[in-house]
Amino acid sequence: MRRAALMEGAFDMEGSSGAGGAGGHGPREHVDMIPREFLRVIAIWSLVPSYLLAGGLIGYLIDRWANLFPYVTGVGLLVALAMAVRDMYRLHDEM
Repeated sequence: MRRAALMEGAFDMEGSSGAGGAGGHGPREHVDMIPREFLRVIAIWSLVPSYLLAGGLIGYLIDRWANLFPYVTGVGLLVALAMAVRDMYRLHDEM
């Protein structure tokens, strides 16, 4: 019983007054801890390494399976780079 009361109080963001809420903000007001522009820059620049890692790994595994070592890995890296650049342009246009 006590645990349920503690959990209810921990997740009660509006507080007991209903209007003020925790920290003096209204119940529908959203506070950004990290600026949205910074998150978009991180999203854009994290695309290239993650796509290259995925494309290289998939190409490498296919190469090891088919015994064609450098060829499919290279194609996988090129396709991954093209997809990363495409998604970077998409995210840039949304800004």
